[in-house]
Amino acid sequence: MLRDAHFRAKRDHRGRGVRDLDRTVGGVVADIDARLDHQDVVRVLELGCGYGTALLELRARYGRRVALYGQNRLRNDGDADVLLRNARERNLLDVGTDPAPLPSIVHGDVAAGLPFPDATFDLVYSQVAWLYFGNKVGVVRDVMRVLRDGGVAKIDADDVRTDLPAEYARLVEIWENGTLLPFRDYVRRHGAAFEPAPDGEYLRFGKRQSFGDELEPIVEIDLADLHADWDGIKCVYRLKQPAPDASSAKNDRNT
Repeated sequence: MLRDAHFRAKRDHRGRGVRDLDRTVGGVVADIDARLDHQDVVRVLELGCGYGTALLELRARYGRRVALYGQNRLRNDGDADVLLRNARERNLLDVGTDPAPLPSIVHGDVAAGLPFPDATFDLVYSQVAWLYFGNKVGVVRDVMRVLRDGGVAKIDADDVRTDLPAEYARLVEIWENGTLLPFRDYVRRHGAAFEPAPDGEYLRFGKRQSFGDELEPIVEIDLADLHADWDGIKCVYRLKQPAPDASSAKNDRNT
């Protein structure tokens, strides 16, 4: 059971709702509305859902026409009990005469994989958690896996953090033959893009099969280990070197 003092202290940060979504990734309600024009139920996942306010507000708006899921790393970040308490305090519990089930919250490190089958969700979003993800490229790959065909992910993902020293400003760093390949250029190669939002920009992508195939992880740095006021996990990758051609290797040995 989460202590009251801790619940109150984290309520604003972990209680972000749909209004915050509109600022950071924009148009989630519009995305759901568009899908409900041609399907009965829209399946939604929020990564780093905290106390589940955005999910609860979507439940209040759409009822049983949305199936809502959230994932937090730890139970103290928000679990079913906290979700229920948050719903009561915000008057979001009993909505309508036939209220929809409460959103489901699962726990686990997203860098280790999402605990959902392939092609589960129409919409995946995240508004505050990206900087804390390890293996960020792997997370994007797994989000693509759980997206349905035609599904969309919208992740509040800083490309460059202007509040950090230049050495650590890029939370995803990719090297190609000793040259920096900006993350936004890499995602563009794979049909994804950084899109503008009222508060900065976000990473938008759909289902892809090859994203990250040619990358290998090199190192991860927890910036908080370097300075108490720095947040985020910096992930460094490089493009895999092609395997040497067998005939070339043979010729080299015979030279």
